[in-house]
Amino acid sequence: MKAAFTTIGCRFNQFETAEMEDLFKAMNFDIVPFSDSANIYVINTCTVTNRSDYRCRQTIRRAIQTNKDAFIVVTGCYSQINPEEIGTIKGVDMILGNMEKLNIVNYLEDFNAFKNGRREIKKLDNTRIVVSDINTAKEFRSRKISNFSGRTSAYLKIQTGCDQTCSFCIVTIARGPSISEKPEIILNQAQELAYSGFREIVLTGVNLGSYGENLKPKTELSDLVEMLTGVKGIERIRLSSINPREVSDGLILLIKKSEKVCRHLHIPLQSGDNEILKIMRRDYSSEFYRDLIIKLKSNIPDIGIGADVIVGFPGEDEGKFKNTYSLIEELPLSYLHVFTYSQREGTDAYNHTEQIIESTKKERGSVIKKLGEKKSNIFRKDFIGKICRVLIENTRDRETGLLKGYTDNYIPVMTRGGDELMNKIVNVRIADILDEMVIGEIVESLPYTSSIT
Repeated sequence: MKAAFTTIGCRFNQFETAEMEDLFKAMNFDIVPFSDSANIYVINTCTVTNRSDYRCRQTIRRAIQTNKDAFIVVTGCYSQINPEEIGTIKGVDMILGNMEKLNIVNYLEDFNAFKNGRREIKKLDNTRIVVSDINTAKEFRSRKISNFSGRTSAYLKIQTGCDQTCSFCIVTIARGPSISEKPEIILNQAQELAYSGFREIVLTGVNLGSYGENLKPKTELSDLVEMLTGVKGIERIRLSSINPREVSDGLILLIKKSEKVCRHLHIPLQSGDNEILKIMRRDYSSEFYRDLIIKLKSNIPDIGIGADVIVGFPGEDEGKFKNTYSLIEELPLSYLHVFTYSQREGTDAYNHTEQIIESTKKERGSVIKKLGEKKSNIFRKDFIGKICRVLIENTRDRETGLLKGYTDNYIPVMTRGGDELMNKIVNVRIADILDEMVIGEIVESLPYTSSIT
């Protein structure tokens, strides 16, 4: 039988999709592309914005159209928040919450979806919804994954949930309280990934910086990362998004001194205006954020720093928007992820009276995106002529046929070379920047000295 999976949303979701794929591989399912005809489709959803919900519904309907006889499973954050809405889509067989997704095979058994000794799978007469109260979650659940199809870097889930209460965010409702995995289990998983040939691991979590707060004894994220630097075969450790208050001095020192920890952080800003940050219930000020970025660049000059920005938040008048623009313009950020504010029912900001009209949101989003492109171009141009270490990916760029990969400070690079260089970290001299494309030349004779020289 054939199973097809797709992920909408974050790296954390992508890891959990890989966990479910692994469950089906253990049952001798063939995993096929989502666009192919399959016996079962699993859609792992996101609900961070209204647009995300719309994309999820489109994806569900596309799977049904591809094979009307296929068994359709919808899980993830959209399922957790609004299973009834998904249930109105004719053709959906099963809806699972975030606590249920790793029991997907058990539910197929419970609902008698298998026949002929698991050799076939049949559709159900009506949609089954299994969504538990995520706030009752107490144990960290994960499955050891050693295969991420087509990838040279592997995700490693170390934390889930979030105890913060940002007024715009639905994720805390969809993911429940913060829970961390034990360091010894993470170290074992990292070693398994190294044995499977991965050179880079990306640490993921819903609120990564809160890692270890619920463990006994309490463990700092920087302590875990330092432990991971001792795993043989892992040459790079990259962190996914981390909140400003959680970038500790210990973490900064570790990034500075370690050749394995990537000189790259993604630190959400959201707004550069203090009043908006307060309404958002972010636990930092624009001054704190500015000082943190300056501290990082002074300690680690070659670090790449990305940021999330929300435009059009309720109450963001022209002056507050300009505060955000001015702060970003001032700071040495290397790229931006820009979002227009989307009302999410169930969040405190949903009922805020000073909502911004869509045309203004769109205009402000365009302005900040252009600024982000400018910041990215400035950052990348600074490396022309320098030699960087690039992890070459397992697939070539579709348009140019060139090898592609990322520097440790998250600059995407394309270069000429043979397939034998795939999944290897090589020295590349940055030669030129054409539009948004960074072109490099492989320098084979240089010994490894540091991440960037």
